[in-house]
Amino acid sequence: MDAGFQCIGDSTGWTYPVSLGQESPLVPSSHARSIHGWAGIMSGLGLLITVNAHGQSIEPDRFYKDQVSPILQAHCIRCHGADKDRLRGGLDLSTRAGLLAGGDQGAAVNLQDHGASLLLQMISYKDEDHQMPPSGRLDDQQLTVLAEWVRMGAPYPEGESGVDGEVEAIIDPAVVGREYWANQGLKRPDTPDVESPIAGGSPIDAFIMEGLEHRGLDFPSRADKLTLLRRASYGLTGLPPTPAQLKQFMADTEPGAWARLIDRLLETPQYGEKWGRHWLDLVRFAETDSYERDRLKPQAWRYRDWVVNAFNADMPYDLFLLHQLAGDELDDPTYASVVATGFYRLGIWDDEPTDVLQAQFDDLDSILDVTSRVTLGISMGCARCHAHKGDPIPHADYYRMLAWFSNIKPYKVGGGNAPTPANYLKQVSRNLGTDRDQQAMARYDHRKQLVLDRLSGHVRAAQASLDPALVEQMISRERQGLILHMPMEDIAQLEQSDSGLNMAFSGEPDFIKGRIGNAMRLDGVDDHLVIDRPVADDFTITLWFRVDGPVHSDQHMNWWAGTGLVDGEVSGVVDDYGISIHRGGYLVAGTGNPERSVHSSSGLDDGRWHHACFTRERQSGVIRLYVDGELAAQAEGFSTSRLDSTERVFIGRSLVGNRHFNGLIDELRIYDRVLEHDEVIGLMLAESSETARPVLVRDASPQQAPGLVEAVQDFKSVNRPDVPMQEVLCVQELGGTPARMHVRIRGNANITGEPVSPGIPRMFGLQDPEVPSIGEGSPTSMRRRTLAEWIIDPANPRTARVIVNRIWQHHFGRGIVPTPNDFGVLGLPPTNPELLDWLAVEMIERDWSIKSMHRLLMNSHAYQASSELDPVAYRIDPANELLWRFQPRGLAAEEIRDSILSVSGNLNLAVGGQGVYPPMPEEILQTSSRPDQAWGRATPEQAARRSLYIHQKRSLVHPMMSSFDVADMDNSCPVRFATVQPTQALTMLNGEFTNQQAVIMADRLQEAAPGNLREQVELALELLTQGPPAPEDVDESMELMHDLEQSHGHSPRRALELFCLMGLNLNEFLHLD
Repeated sequence: MDAGFQCIGDSTGWTYPVSLGQESPLVPSSHARSIHGWAGIMSGLGLLITVNAHGQSIEPDRFYKDQVSPILQAHCIRCHGADKDRLRGGLDLSTRAGLLAGGDQGAAVNLQDHGASLLLQMISYKDEDHQMPPSGRLDDQQLTVLAEWVRMGAPYPEGESGVDGEVEAIIDPAVVGREYWANQGLKRPDTPDVESPIAGGSPIDAFIMEGLEHRGLDFPSRADKLTLLRRASYGLTGLPPTPAQLKQFMADTEPGAWARLIDRLLETPQYGEKWGRHWLDLVRFAETDSYERDRLKPQAWRYRDWVVNAFNADMPYDLFLLHQLAGDELDDPTYASVVATGFYRLGIWDDEPTDVLQAQFDDLDSILDVTSRVTLGISMGCARCHAHKGDPIPHADYYRMLAWFSNIKPYKVGGGNAPTPANYLKQVSRNLGTDRDQQAMARYDHRKQLVLDRLSGHVRAAQASLDPALVEQMISRERQGLILHMPMEDIAQLEQSDSGLNMAFSGEPDFIKGRIGNAMRLDGVDDHLVIDRPVADDFTITLWFRVDGPVHSDQHMNWWAGTGLVDGEVSGVVDDYGISIHRGGYLVAGTGNPERSVHSSSGLDDGRWHHACFTRERQSGVIRLYVDGELAAQAEGFSTSRLDSTERVFIGRSLVGNRHFNGLIDELRIYDRVLEHDEVIGLMLAESSETARPVLVRDASPQQAPGLVEAVQDFKSVNRPDVPMQEVLCVQELGGTPARMHVRIRGNANITGEPVSPGIPRMFGLQDPEVPSIGEGSPTSMRRRTLAEWIIDPANPRTARVIVNRIWQHHFGRGIVPTPNDFGVLGLPPTNPELLDWLAVEMIERDWSIKSMHRLLMNSHAYQASSELDPVAYRIDPANELLWRFQPRGLAAEEIRDSILSVSGNLNLAVGGQGVYPPMPEEILQTSSRPDQAWGRATPEQAARRSLYIHQKRSLVHPMMSSFDVADMDNSCPVRFATVQPTQALTMLNGEFTNQQAVIMADRLQEAAPGNLREQVELALELLTQGPPAPEDVDESMELMHDLEQSHGHSPRRALELFCLMGLNLNEFLHLD
């Protein structure tokens, strides 16, 4: 390595030269000095392999033991470390912590200005009053060794450096970190004055031209229109230009044609799909949990669609981040903003961990690491177990950052082999953020109260007019078919029931004031009641209930998948029944064999009393569900069998998932007959356990009680509005007051250290954001919003730099910072830091518009440059860091598959929706534990959708995708691998997909030019290369077709199919210039 260069390691272990003593064309001197000082400080912590002034690699431990320690032992330690109680001058040189702490005269070393170190001044003997060691001056070789040691940062061997303990208290991360280039405040650099400015060029071109001129290189020429069309189409949509787009662009010869093309592409739905995919790579989007079961993440695809829609709508990037990090904590959250918080639920989840607490912290670590890398370019996860090995991030700073997320409900609570869906799935109104639901409910509540008051008045008047003996007869008739009545007054009353049914309590339910008298209070943990099955044929089940806590249910709207109110479930498709409450406040009732259910409208988990009634008529197979006296649902075609598979029924608990009801249950009645609607209304109106009102309402006649009959009909005309609820994968918090966060020693969740409060990395040298005070009743702590607002603050030195670097990366093939997720010491430095800062300021001033940045970059001459190879430039800059040409690339996995579908004419451009399951090779399915259940099915139309919509299953990646380096779904993927390997050629030539699409493409050609082989070949080449084919290429293709027929015995049709297959393997098709 040349003298004057230092090796700075990245996360792969490779080293890269950075100029220390002279200006580099890639890193200007000001940034080189910043990087040098940073690396020196961190190497001083024993964290990096460093080099000496001659560019020679030095291992700190070995250098200390072989060269430094002998000098200290011989000349220093006797007075400065041998006897801790009698240190001369208060200076201890036996440990690095003692060295950094200094002595009576101050700090012994200055890691920012090595020459100013008091230690070096004293051993130099230049000051007569300060000369060490007192026995005599060290020789020049010894002085050189100690000076080199200080320049390296004064490293001590492992175990003596005290990095995780003492040094963190001594080194101020703010002092160390604020000098680093990525932590310095943004300001717009001046546009360079270059000797040969590009005519009509942008400031971007000037920054690039400066680097080229410095190395004596010229700016590249402009690419031709066909190349630019293809480049722009793939760059913005991930698809080849269609023949219509080709014709339109080539025919547009007016000024501004290029800008108009960009605008047209940006307005297509396909733009959001292409750029949404880049974001999904970063957040490790997947639709399953990983591990052995690799469970489905319900509704994860809605987050994917939100991302696509946000890009298409050009949502400002600051809001794009805010909605994902704190969409539920906005002043006016919307359905879409809640969906955006699915960001938090994309990680890998161990559903059966040996240590649940550790698994919860693993998930939080994943959240913090992805958030930090993606938004700030900080490898925060490296400080989970110890101080960061590159950046000045102490161990405690990691947990200060983790505290922003620590109040998130964990994906799993308790034992077993399943996660806790209620913590990450939530029913959300599609009208959230508007007042439509509130207005509808207000109108409903007002009208219902008027009708109910009128009805109640008529019922009371009618009952008061009756002879008491008649009232007693009505009470007796109401009890007809009543098998079980539980007034829920107390345990003693229940145990003395004359129903003849065995009854047993579990847990310790309370009995408190209820709807009528007392009610049974169930804690949602283990309280429930078990009784013998009371009915099996015709029946009616009625009860009052009030939800007081979280409702747990699966995503399926089946009665056995909710939290049981009355549950007679038996595993399997058998003759059973039940009624339950689901997330979102849906009441669900149904029967088994076949498994069918009906449900009410949402919102019954509102903490108010509700009357439920479930009737089943065996002969007709009709079931009905009533809520608060209203007919909420009814259906035919249910089981007509005797429902006797169950021998017992649970009250307040469901068998599936062992979900316990949290709330009150009162006045449970079970009849062996089907109550009429009027009887249900009468029960709902009852004011005591012994009531005549069901019969009174049912038997009322127009002649005897015309007002009552009319009031009943008015009541039946009122129906609760059906709020359009949708289950959403989203973040939820544990409440408004988070538990105190503690450092976890060595990352072990079970070993707590000092308490910490939410804060940002101290290396920024900025004040911690202030978290607003939130009351106990708040569903969230507002911590995430506080963090999000700090991240998107224009004053944040990192956010804008990171995102413009990513936009640049996807247009030019590599970021200005080549490690887009790591702007720290372990990453690579910017190749053009002034350009990066200029773009970051521009992004903020353009209101964080990503589409505006596309226009800015793509209208530069640098983007429109030719990709032609210049041998001279290649020798000077083989990595093309100076952008002496546009960097060609191979198509990404999704682009290849989508392009094949496009040219075959088979591409389905439908946008959004659930993931699809294109055919998976049988050999791949056999790698699953349950091959028959591992993968879904899709119609040919569904299978032809864009690759973005292929179901993202972590344990089963489609081979077409994996062969071409699709993103890893377990970790944030800032840069995809770009490999060339045999399996790619084999996939393209022998794969079932490519061969099928070749056949479909042949159909397209024959349909477009029937009977004319040359026109078919011309069209094929035009589709494959997105440009008019050269005559010689057509001639060569015709010869190939002839050879396939004559020499290989293929039919003309088969020869055309093989020609299409060959075309799908052309370099011109698979690569982009």
